[in-house]
Amino acid sequence: MRKLLLSVLIVTLVFAGAAAAAEAAYVDIATNWAKEAITGLEERGAFTGIFDEEYGPHQPLDTATFSLIAQRVFGLEEPPALAAGEDELVTRAVLITTAAEYLGLTPETINLGDTYPSFEDVASDHPVYVQLEALRSLGVLPTYIHNRFEPERPATRAEIAHLLHQVSAWRKAKGKISELSEDGQQMVVAAEPEPLTLILTDSTAIFSGGKRNTAEALAVGDAVFALYSDAGQAVLVSKPQRGLAALVDPEELMGFLNKAAAVVSEVLTPEQISAVLNGDWQALSDEVRYELHQRLVDLGVSPWEVDALLDQDWPAVQEIVKDRLAAEAADFLKVSPELVFAALNRNWDRLLEYAQVELAQRLLTSSWLKNEARP
Repeated sequence: MRKLLLSVLIVTLVFAGAAAAAEAAYVDIATNWAKEAITGLEERGAFTGIFDEEYGPHQPLDTATFSLIAQRVFGLEEPPALAAGEDELVTRAVLITTAAEYLGLTPETINLGDTYPSFEDVASDHPVYVQLEALRSLGVLPTYIHNRFEPERPATRAEIAHLLHQVSAWRKAKGKISELSEDGQQMVVAAEPEPLTLILTDSTAIFSGGKRNTAEALAVGDAVFALYSDAGQAVLVSKPQRGLAALVDPEELMGFLNKAAAVVSEVLTPEQISAVLNGDWQALSDEVRYELHQRLVDLGVSPWEVDALLDQDWPAVQEIVKDRLAAEAADFLKVSPELVFAALNRNWDRLLEYAQVELAQRLLTSSWLKNEARP
């Protein structure tokens, strides 16, 4: 009887182990925290021809392999260009940047100028600060990452699968809010190619005025950037802080000036307005300057732009406008911002240099050249 029970126990353990291995895409991820994400990407063909029986969840990944996986996961025509050599290991900073660029999370679509860094080793002037904080607010970072992010630390394959699996399930959209329900739980965005209805929940990350906000900060007519799921649930809604970039669009400029005038009339007395018009900004008390600063930030001007205006730092204002104009023009013309910036500064030697680089890049990526290169 004892032998029979022992035999049954052994057979049960063997079959249980076999079943667990069968459920997992790879033999070494059965108990890994990122098992679901790894399995999901494997089923989508992201790892075809790359991994065999073992995935190596705790191991790092070279840039070339990561780039190929990202291309497959995001459905890109070509592997994304990464700021690292093919043989280098993918760092957490590169992982965050790649995911954020796919989602369209940039300083132009989300402003965090009035927030405090969540990680002690990634300050607000760090290149990945905005992308990292945005993704952290969406809850897609591994739960064991807190206090320190260690951006230059090689990302593990488990971390890579976890992040790519989550962000690839979202879509992005831009447009103005055409409808907003009274309870703030649903909105319609006039996006292209057709209007988009989005559901707002308590978990939707809403950014406005340089900080995390609520649905009350949204209004019909607001230009927004949104991330949403296939079910139409908004995971992020941001009011891009265009600020002085509105100068490139007459309609935007008039709307901005009208709102700014309303703010000034609410905050300042007629005597203070007269003093400001005469260039006497010192007539404003610290309390009034602070109130005006906050109201203009809420209106959509970035904090550093408001500082430059209130301090009458006109050279700084000019540079801000120039930078924004270059970014807007580059996006419209589909060229590098450096090329446009060189033109604005009338730096003809640098303009010629960037133009040559731009032409070379377009030729190298042109369909004509690819067809000519075929045997």
